[in-house]
Formats: sequence, C-alpha cells, structure tokens
Amino acid sequence: MATGLVPAALVVAACTSQPDSTQARIDNPARGNSVNAQVGSIRLLATRIDAPEERKVLAATSTGLFTTLANDGAQDDRLVAVSTSYATRAVLRDGTDGAERPVDVPVPAHGVVSLQYPGHTHIELVDLKVDVRAGRLLPVQFRFAKAGTATVNVFVDGFGLPTVSPVTSRTS
Repeated sequence: MATGLVPAALVVAACTSQPDSTQARIDNPARGNSVNAQVGSIRLLATRIDAPEERKVLAATSTGLFTTLANDGAQDDRLVAVSTSYATRAVLRDGTDGAERPVDVPVPAHGVVSLQYPGHTHIELVDLKVDVRAGRLLPVQFRFAKAGTATVNVFVDGFGLPTVSPVTSRTS
C-alpha cells in the first residue's frame, strides 16, 4: 500500500506546485502585440498603437493609441497627460470623427476604464513626426494625477484586432 501512495503523492505535489496561469497572463508585460504596465495602483492593460493594413503609419498623420486602465487602489485617480517624442501631441477622441479634447480621464477607485475602441473614446497620437512601421516599439509617457508617470514601450500593430477589456468583480 505504501508503494501506491508515493506515486499519488507525487502527482498531487506536481499539481499544486504549478503556477496560476491566469495570474501569469496578468503579470506578463508583453502580450502578443500589446503591452501591460503599472504605475502606483494603476495598471495599463493591452496597450498598443494601431498600424493600418499596410503596416505603416506615415509622418504628419494620426493614429490610435489604445489601452485599458485598471485602478487597484482605494482612491480615484486621473490620466492627465499622454506624450511621445514621435508625435506632436496626444488627445482624446470620441469615435473616428469626434472632436479632439485634452487628455483627462477619470479612473475610479477599484474601477476599470476602457480606451480600446476607435468608435468610442480613445487616445490619438496627432501629427506623427516620422513614418512608423508595425513591429516597432514607441516610448509613450502616461501621467496620472496621483499614481505618477510611467514611460511604456508600446507595440505598433493591432489594426482591426479584437480586444477584450478586463472584467472586474466587486464583493460587498
């Protein structure tokens, strides 16, 4: 009977020592053609810059920068600025033809804000200074009122790819 228990104990030990695959996906900063980052209690998820079908964004044009903001903290925060040396400015845009407005995005405590879809509110990099090809990484700086500033190397790619915003569960 003792010889039968040893293999069973090894199987149970192997199962319990494996890493949590869901947490590993959350913690992994590079995910396909997007990147995750964190500054303070704010997580930037599935952050990417779109490249058109020809996989090149031309200088003097604009392109979308997409991300999801998750606030794991107990205090509200705000995304107050986005910048990169590769564009003249970054703005918020509502839809593909919506008016430009300054970056100012409230991120509620324990909340999630999706800036993932061109048809809705998203960040746009305006007046690119150089041609940008898919597959590159561009440094982009995200500044939050409370969490601080993070510079993230963002993948250029992702045009037309489906994205999923994280689902949060609240327990009361």
